[in-house]
Amino acid sequence: MHWVHDANLSMMSDADYIVQIIHHLTTQIHANATDKRAYFLRGNAYLDQRSFQLAVADYSRAIELDPQDPVVYNNRGVAYRSCAQAERAIADYRHALALDETYRDAYNNLGLALSDLGEFAEAVRYYNQAIAIDSTYWYAYNHRGMALWALGRKEEALRDYEKVKELMGS
Repeated sequence: MHWVHDANLSMMSDADYIVQIIHHLTTQIHANATDKRAYFLRGNAYLDQRSFQLAVADYSRAIELDPQDPVVYNNRGVAYRSCAQAERAIADYRHALALDETYRDAYNNLGLALSDLGEFAEAVRYYNQAIAIDSTYWYAYNHRGMALWALGRKEEALRDYEKVKELMGS
């Protein structure tokens, strides 16, 4: 119980903190229904809370307000993928990449959604794109390794896993 008096620790749980953020952003949205950033941030909070349909709704509203932001499409894709709607996620990742062809996270996420559908060879192409953009992006190496393993290309997969360990300092 010594931690109770530690000023560096909070007695508030992460879940409570997310609820407070959602309430605060909801107040902001009520004050200004065209605040794209508030919808985006509340969508992120809903995503953290695992309230995926609510996240999709907020990201969709943010897209209505600004259809040129690739990050919102990417995040809505994450929410769709979390709802087992891989096709919708893929469409959003592709839209994000149409807006920003250097968006490494969207390439990685597109690979994940394609892997969900068992399209591992195509997924590898997108992981390759993410790695070409950022050769230190260990997530893409890890996911590519899983896709390569699923394709029976175990030696290549093991090389990717070794690269992940190297990048993570293990």
